[in-house]
Amino acid sequence: MMLSVQIASNIVREVNSVIPLKINIMNEKGIIIASSDKPRVGSFHEGAMRIIENQIDEIIVNYDGEFDGAKQGINYTLKLQGYIIGVLGITGKYEEIVDSALIIKRMTELLLENTYSVEQRQLKENICNRYLSEWLNGEAKNITNDFVKRGKILGFDITIQRRILVCSLYHSEQKENLQSMHVMEGAEQYLKKRVTNKDPLNLYYKSGSSLVCAVTAISDDAVEALAKELKNQVEENFSVKLAIGIDSSVENFAFAQTALIRAQKANKACMRTHKRDIRFYDDLNMEVFTDEISELSKHEFVHRIFKGFTKEEIRNSMVLLETFYDLEGSIQKVSERLFIHKNTLQNKLKKIAERTGYDPRSIRHSSLFYIAIYFYRDIYDSVKDI
Repeated sequence: MMLSVQIASNIVREVNSVIPLKINIMNEKGIIIASSDKPRVGSFHEGAMRIIENQIDEIIVNYDGEFDGAKQGINYTLKLQGYIIGVLGITGKYEEIVDSALIIKRMTELLLENTYSVEQRQLKENICNRYLSEWLNGEAKNITNDFVKRGKILGFDITIQRRILVCSLYHSEQKENLQSMHVMEGAEQYLKKRVTNKDPLNLYYKSGSSLVCAVTAISDDAVEALAKELKNQVEENFSVKLAIGIDSSVENFAFAQTALIRAQKANKACMRTHKRDIRFYDDLNMEVFTDEISELSKHEFVHRIFKGFTKEEIRNSMVLLETFYDLEGSIQKVSERLFIHKNTLQNKLKKIAERTGYDPRSIRHSSLFYIAIYFYRDIYDSVKDI
């Protein structure tokens, strides 16, 4: 691990919060890269350079200037995994600082070891993420025996039969602040633990804002039960919602890409309206093929149906029609849901029929409105001029 300015500065800050002595950290070239005596940052420290060149553990500086750029104090090697990566200096008279200096040295070593451990875990996670991404996004022809062996070296056996879940965390209300981000991060870490605690053979990797899980639950009933369990656990412990898309079974592990695409479509269907937070690919209807339709085509279809409508009129019509179809055309229930009088609702539906030429209450025309609603929900976040 390289002793960076950021790491050194963090260590100085942490140590000084406990022991308020003047501390310097020098890199492998003897340059002070962090200090509680700010003007010294960037200067050369001959004592540190002697420690590094001569591979000695400690140098005591008896008076200011005894070594070029050094002040009275004690300087220790900083080692990690047996290698010298820098030097720690504590300023002051030896007899006054020696006891605290030893404590500072140990604190610094512990902070370095912890930082190294975090970096190694992150490095391993990144390597594992890349491998799992290659597997789940790779074509069957690329999932060779050598690829399988690579996984086993990393601790994965991708040949075990699994199902794919795509999990997305979201807030029930739009929240874009630091606190909500921390909540999301905590919920995601918790979700990862729950997935692996359920079965150590379960795998996961981060893909964009979603967590892709390859789980050993195989049957539809088992994988649905797992999805419900994960959703309940996360939502009980964090103020977030969890949407999960589930694949349909594929031939074998080499066709994981197909399973992932299916799970992603099911997840996208969940995230589109949040009416159902757990969905199987096999339960989808229009969602199966609409991703193949361009946003421009969807946009044009919506505007052909609602020709002459303003953006606000289209938005209001979508809310009304979606509620109308969700409640199976019940005037009583829709008026109650939207808090409007039944006659007002009837008039709104009549005006839509007159302006579009298609009657929302007609079975023959309802399919057009259903498609328009679906397309609108699919693109309204990404199309500014809907």
